[in-house]
Amino acid sequence: MSAPTRLCVPIVSTDPPLAVQVCAARDAGADLVELRVDLIGDIAAVEALLASPLPIPAIVTIRAASEGGHWDGDDDARIALLERLGLRLPGYVDLELAAWMRSANLRQKVCLVARPRDASGEPAVDRSKNALILSHHDTRGTPPNLDAVFEALDSSPATVAKAVFTAADASDALRVLVELERRGKRRDWIALAMGDAGLVTRVLARKFGAFLTFATLEAGAESAPGQVTIGTLRGLYRWDALRPATRVFGVVGWPVAHSLSPHLHNAAMHADAVDGVYVPLPVQPSEAAFMRFMDLVAANSQLDISGLSVTIPHKEHALRWLEARGKGGSPCFGMASGGYVDNEARRCGAVNTLTRDADGAWHGTNTDVIGVRDALDDAAVFDDPRRSVRRALVLGAGGAARAVLTALSGRGVGVTVSSRRHEAAAALARDFGADAAAWDERERVAADLVVNCTPIGMWPAADASPMPAQALRPDQVVFDTVYRPACTQLLADARAAGCRTVAGTEMFIRQAAAQYQTWHGRPAPLSVLREVLESVRS
Repeated sequence: MSAPTRLCVPIVSTDPPLAVQVCAARDAGADLVELRVDLIGDIAAVEALLASPLPIPAIVTIRAASEGGHWDGDDDARIALLERLGLRLPGYVDLELAAWMRSANLRQKVCLVARPRDASGEPAVDRSKNALILSHHDTRGTPPNLDAVFEALDSSPATVAKAVFTAADASDALRVLVELERRGKRRDWIALAMGDAGLVTRVLARKFGAFLTFATLEAGAESAPGQVTIGTLRGLYRWDALRPATRVFGVVGWPVAHSLSPHLHNAAMHADAVDGVYVPLPVQPSEAAFMRFMDLVAANSQLDISGLSVTIPHKEHALRWLEARGKGGSPCFGMASGGYVDNEARRCGAVNTLTRDADGAWHGTNTDVIGVRDALDDAAVFDDPRRSVRRALVLGAGGAARAVLTALSGRGVGVTVSSRRHEAAAALARDFGADAAAWDERERVAADLVVNCTPIGMWPAADASPMPAQALRPDQVVFDTVYRPACTQLLADARAAGCRTVAGTEMFIRQAAAQYQTWHGRPAPLSVLREVLESVRS
């Protein structure tokens, strides 16, 4: 447990040749490889590889189909093969704990090539054998009671204990990390959650002292769902800089795979030498799911989650979570623990930025308002004598629409709100003293400024538009809050119609910069944010 968390590259095929892949993994920064024999299939190729010394150690794994692998034969044949390959001393052998517990004869065979922990709980020092990894893989989900699984592995004779689950969303992933943080100081642990929602467990494995985490050489070479490339882990997520004191930030939404926020915030922290990492945290779209997630975050300060960007569909859920925690507290949405919702977010009725202070209190604000205001001002939308903006049409009725209406207040602009959810549009219009129009009537609204606050046109469905091209007029200003792609179909249609356009990219950069200032107490490096956004879009 003295060494930093290792990077392990799984090898799942013989193309390119195994020896080439092992050397490529070493050159990419891997500390060891996992030979997934059940996926590779070519036993002779594996034996030939192990016949000569490897440049880095290897884990030999023949995963049973019952735990997500491809071996569907009997245990006797599998253990005989594991024993045969283990005699080549790759370094580690991995066997499911369930298989280990089924048969004393099987355990004896495995112990011929692997060294379990001795009776004192310390790893045996017999270097003529491989270290023993005993593992548990749940491909169906993450059970409510993780303690039972971790306890069974903790009391096993494994040199390294491995617990892997399937995360439905980030709440499952964080529960796995809580167990890793609690148990990882006492022995060597691998604890991960599979799937897109489990990415945070792979990134933060180093922070919480896991024995290893897995990363592929390239996309498409995954041995389990949710693995990212070693280049992504070391580059985007700054793997080599992570340490126990690293603070954690992230984006909460559903979905968040499209978000470019990790690129911007991680690059800005790197440029400023800030000890932090920013990760995607997908939380299922219901309010109840968001409440569960935030309650889990708030109850486990040892996770060091210090700031969260909140995106669709959770911005209003975030406000209600803060309000619920603040019941019985001081005025101004005061929280019993001393937190608050600021006036801008209160006017919006939505929170897109959550910040935990040194006392553990959570504060809510809305930097989308700053982003909208700055984007419109930078484009001189209200200062152009050739285009008088008297009436705005806002498409959508969610958190982004609330930010736009807040930013437009005091500008002397009449606003009409239109949404596919007409009741939501009518409620939003009432809150801001605006008008509401049915979605089918949006084309008939006489507007000088059209603002899209819906996800229509967002990657990957980038060919969609919330407004028919023929409804756009050359005297209009069209602002799309969608930032990926940079030129949405709506903006392309608007430019073709001779409209003046405002892209969502500048709003995105400005709101991210305001979040950065809130979390780190220093101005964001705007040039870095723009450079990174341009590079990831190209």
